[in-house]
Amino acid sequence: MSNGKAAKKKNSFWQTVREAWGPYRRLYSYVKPYKSRFGLGLGFGVAFALLTSLLPLTVLQVSSFVFHGAAPNPRAILAHREMLNVGPRINSIAWICLAIPLVMTLRSFCSYGNAYYMQWVSNKVVTDIRTQLFRKIVRHSMEFFNKMRAGFLISRITNDTRGMQAALATVSSDAFKQPVTIIGAVSVLLLMDWKFTVVTLVLFPICILPIRLFGRRARRAVQYEQEDLGQMVVTMQETFAGIRVIKSFGREEHQEKSFVRSNQLQFSNMMRMIKSTEAVGPLVETIAAMGVGLALLYVYAVNLSAGRFFGLVSGIFILYEPIKTLSKIHIVMQRSISATTEIFRILDSEPMVKDRPGATDLPSSKGRIDFEKVTFRYAPGSAAAVQDLNLEIEPGKSFALVGASGAGKSTVLSLILRLYDPTSGAVKIDGRDLRALTQKSLREQIGLVTQDTFLFHDTIFSNIRFGRLGANPEEVYAAARTAFAHDFIIAQPQGYETVIGDKGCLLSGGQQQRLAIARALLKNAPILLLDEATSSLDSESEKQIQVALQTLAAGRTVIAIAHRLSTILSADQIVVMDQGHIKEIGTHRELLEKSGYYRRLYDMQFHRHEEEKSAEPGALVDALV
Repeated sequence: MSNGKAAKKKNSFWQTVREAWGPYRRLYSYVKPYKSRFGLGLGFGVAFALLTSLLPLTVLQVSSFVFHGAAPNPRAILAHREMLNVGPRINSIAWICLAIPLVMTLRSFCSYGNAYYMQWVSNKVVTDIRTQLFRKIVRHSMEFFNKMRAGFLISRITNDTRGMQAALATVSSDAFKQPVTIIGAVSVLLLMDWKFTVVTLVLFPICILPIRLFGRRARRAVQYEQEDLGQMVVTMQETFAGIRVIKSFGREEHQEKSFVRSNQLQFSNMMRMIKSTEAVGPLVETIAAMGVGLALLYVYAVNLSAGRFFGLVSGIFILYEPIKTLSKIHIVMQRSISATTEIFRILDSEPMVKDRPGATDLPSSKGRIDFEKVTFRYAPGSAAAVQDLNLEIEPGKSFALVGASGAGKSTVLSLILRLYDPTSGAVKIDGRDLRALTQKSLREQIGLVTQDTFLFHDTIFSNIRFGRLGANPEEVYAAARTAFAHDFIIAQPQGYETVIGDKGCLLSGGQQQRLAIARALLKNAPILLLDEATSSLDSESEKQIQVALQTLAAGRTVIAIAHRLSTILSADQIVVMDQGHIKEIGTHRELLEKSGYYRRLYDMQFHRHEEEKSAEPGALVDALV
């Protein structure tokens, strides 16, 4: 057992409730916009409780009218069945007998009103919280996603919000309705016959024992069940997201075992919770039945009238349901407390990268980017990804970043996009610190094409227009033509309206890359970031895309991570990086002449591969990288 689970195991119910007071109070603050419906739902619940508690009086009055005098002896009833016919004629008591159906009908109406309005409010609040939670998550900085597993985030939005909904609907309703029912029913019973009530209820305090005993077990099961549910969602999410890798390595059975293991843990904990929860009901019912037995002895001893007997017994059975419900409410509370706490923890978290107060918009950009003594670490205490970086990227020029893996090339692009803030130093655009600008306006000035192309499970048209949501169809078609994607698009079953599957899985790698380039072309931003933008294309397509990118790059600032000879040859400046530092800067010719490090890098990563390509006709261009 983990330390976290052991710590949870030691927490008492009341300690958990005290710790959850703040989150619960905050949760109910979301009800304020819907307080009228919430109050109406509670009102129906109280009315239901009052009608339920008055039901024994109704039974007493009707039964007394039907059965006159003292309660008949059971043997006498069997021997003299005519006793059942004692009383007024049926046509004179018909309206009296309708009293019970009338009360039950009103009670059912109040029950419906209570359930409807409480469910409406709770689901509306959950809808609001889900929206707020999703907005918070997607606006978080990259360091948040580096630490959090996507499956757990999905579980928070889907499963944990259901726990919150239970707190608002079930707990809120039962916390008002059931105690009122118990207090009302006990008051009515005391009014009808206090001795009978005392005799009957003498055993009810014993009900607390099984509630406490099984309640602790159920709470532990709930905690483990929520953890294992999150793990099961993580397994599913990672399996579906990485299905290509899983199939390539033949690891379907491994993933199946992982899912079966988490699914079995989920089942085991669910059954522990159900066993602990449902065990309370029979025990309470048994104790209640013993109370009824004592009540029957009292009835026999004092020879109560039939009407009073039926009224009192109905009151005893009315008490059973609210007591049984309240015995389970702590399980629902435990689940909702844990869910509420986790959700508010995310809502209260602060992104590492956020807009400063007073941050201004960047309506346009010339494309100048400056790195001034920039040092960045992905985590405190870790090695610097870039250190003391000084770089001037002139507007309208193309810069190629080259270097071994881990040199810091991708970090440079991330800092330009302000996915991270420098640990020290400053990144500037047109002389303005990126931290003084709003993130949205900054990123509107930057287009991006990466090696790991991401496309949505949507139409081709929608995926291209994602680059500029306000673009008209003609502009989308023009971007596709420029990216040399139009021909293969119109060859698809539904053309631009073809749905391309999860991450574009129904297209080839080269086709996916062309759509990503078309998306960047449509954005028409003054700054372009390219990370192996042509890596998935064949030689002929690469030449076409290079022409398209050269057209797009005219008058724009381009920063490209270069893994290909064509990229570095077309660059105005080549930035050679090594272990987070800039080793040298120059043109291809200048660096070949004066730099031994660049020549070795060139021979190893570019020149040698070009010779291999020439020696092996038809070899895949991707093999050069």
